[in-house]
Amino acid sequence: MNSAPIPVNAVETASLVCHPGVFLVEKDYELIFLCDKPAMASVVVDGRTFTDNVNGVMRSDTDVHKIKVPMSLLDKAGAYRVHITPLADHCNYYPKPAPTEAYDYPFTPIPETGDIKAYVLADTHGQVTVPAETALAHGSFDFLILLGDIGDSAASKEQVTTLHRLTAAITGGRFPTVYIRGNHDTRGYMAEHLHKYIPTRNGATYYTFRAGPVWGVVLDCGEDKPDTSIEYGSLEYGGVADYIGFRNAQTDYLRDLIANADTTYNAEGVTRRVALCHINFTYTDRPFNDYNPALYEKWIRCLNEIGIDMLICGHEHRVGIQPDSYFHGDPIPAFPTLLTSAHCDNPEPLRGGHKPGEFTGTSLTFTAEGVKHVFTNHKGEELDFT
Repeated sequence: MNSAPIPVNAVETASLVCHPGVFLVEKDYELIFLCDKPAMASVVVDGRTFTDNVNGVMRSDTDVHKIKVPMSLLDKAGAYRVHITPLADHCNYYPKPAPTEAYDYPFTPIPETGDIKAYVLADTHGQVTVPAETALAHGSFDFLILLGDIGDSAASKEQVTTLHRLTAAITGGRFPTVYIRGNHDTRGYMAEHLHKYIPTRNGATYYTFRAGPVWGVVLDCGEDKPDTSIEYGSLEYGGVADYIGFRNAQTDYLRDLIANADTTYNAEGVTRRVALCHINFTYTDRPFNDYNPALYEKWIRCLNEIGIDMLICGHEHRVGIQPDSYFHGDPIPAFPTLLTSAHCDNPEPLRGGHKPGEFTGTSLTFTAEGVKHVFTNHKGEELDFT
């Protein structure tokens, strides 16, 4: 796994906890990184400086930073530098910043043409070492997909920052990652603060991305039970879940993508289209829909029109292509649903299992002919499901 960050100048006023994550969101990257104490932060790409600020005021009272950088700029530059600077005294006149510590990173962009490779991990539930070994044992790939439930919950900062430690262990800050929120990521005190720690589109956890010739849309079901479930609070006084409007907004978002197809999934250079969602909403024997049972039929109708090659999911702790019989609505999905991770080294097709120290993820290859998938375990072995 990638080693700890090494500063260019060890001034020891503040340090990176782990390597940055470079996350794909729309046509930009969001660089997200953790400091060992509150500090100001900036990223320098090809001589241009991008800062973490609020309406022009540098954020200094935080140890997590999100900085947006144009994808085209970083892809061309192939490198970036992170600056972190604690503010010893944030007084109204003559504030006193401490010395700045700097970290240099090479960066490998996703190729614009040809076959593109990704590796998918879902449902790591707070683990870092074994899932990272699983991805790295497979060999090189162009980008990483973390498909939700990366922490076991959002009950603590430690669980939330599993995302950063796992991303750092695999990518070393040197190539891109796509992140999708899972239902366990919505549970606990930190859930309402999660947007500060994860990539978003102006705060929203659903968005599109481009990975070379691959166009993708990230969707988010939220929780996996009705909002009225007792698991989310008192039925009499109201609970902590309110996902109906959130899901309906994504229906509108999909329709807007279709209305602007020439600049989204039909844009120049797009050869493959996928949808990513933690929960496999094409499995209708589940109480995801709350009081809107036709909601996911609307999503499927939109995704059929977009012409996605595949819906890629986690949640089930299983691997395999989901049987068509799992869906009972209308219209029928015109695409397969792929389940991508299991907590053991040798799962049977569509069967789960949990064994300590084992994990299975999925390698994806996007080609001119379609999307190929191979399941591999933490030893790097490919699983033969023929």
